[in-house]
Amino acid sequence: MFEFNTSLVREKFSIHDASVSLDPVVALSNRIVVELTTSKGKLEETFVIRAHNMHSCVRMAARLIKSYETAGPIMNRPKAYDWDASWDAVVNDYEHRFNPQRWIAIYARGKPVYSAGDHHIFLDVIEQCDARSDKGYEHAIPLAEDAFKQAGKIVRIAHDSNVALVVSIEKTSARLGVIMRGPYRTTTFTMTIAAKGVDSLNIPQCLAAAAAYLEGVQLAFLVGMNHEKIKLGIIERFSEEEKKTKEARSRLSRLAGEIANLESAYDVRYRPERPKFQHILMDAEKLAQKVLVPPDKDKDVL
Repeated sequence: MFEFNTSLVREKFSIHDASVSLDPVVALSNRIVVELTTSKGKLEETFVIRAHNMHSCVRMAARLIKSYETAGPIMNRPKAYDWDASWDAVVNDYEHRFNPQRWIAIYARGKPVYSAGDHHIFLDVIEQCDARSDKGYEHAIPLAEDAFKQAGKIVRIAHDSNVALVVSIEKTSARLGVIMRGPYRTTTFTMTIAAKGVDSLNIPQCLAAAAAYLEGVQLAFLVGMNHEKIKLGIIERFSEEEKKTKEARSRLSRLAGEIANLESAYDVRYRPERPKFQHILMDAEKLAQKVLVPPDKDKDVL
């Protein structure tokens, strides 16, 4: 593959049942489309990846591209693709220990080809409807409403989405736009990546760096907030939550190493500037100082 273009989208579906007065059913997901093409631009396979978190979506996309570049189309191989091994490689040690809610679901032509963990069944319905539609992804929602109606249920589906990552990669250059939702504001930064000499870009490596930023921003915010919670006694010393905070800080260092590897291999430029996890962490600490209240030590004293 010489080119790859996609977007990572955060989605929220609210399914309102007209026959009851209960709160709507909510389905949350991150979604990325992976089109695998030959060097001449011929589309061979398309996968849709949904996952509990953003960076898992992007890392699984990178795994599929790497496998495709090495061994060709994925679905019709003599030896079946090892989905479990890929998912296990995507989930890092921190996720294994501290994120039991993690899940992933992968679709081809609207049909689930792999899943791990528990995802909302409504996401399967949306992907089926999208595969049936020739009018674009947005038309999948009215199709889903029609499907419920045919099954005897009248529902209204509200859909909220926002873009978290925009990817445009060519043979020797790439442009990745990352939308960061920080403690005080949402900001966007752009990574421009250029191959050195005549070498082509490693698409999976570019995606891995983007995933490192997406994960790192979340972890930096968590670490900053938890630092203040530990100081205030909201998080107890030597608790599992304190261990999680320490592991998250270590994970940030490893993510910074992934980004440094990309910057060593290619000419990487940032606009407006290179985001720094430490600055995000410090901003989160300042926010925590404003919004957190120390626990009342005398609350349970008779």
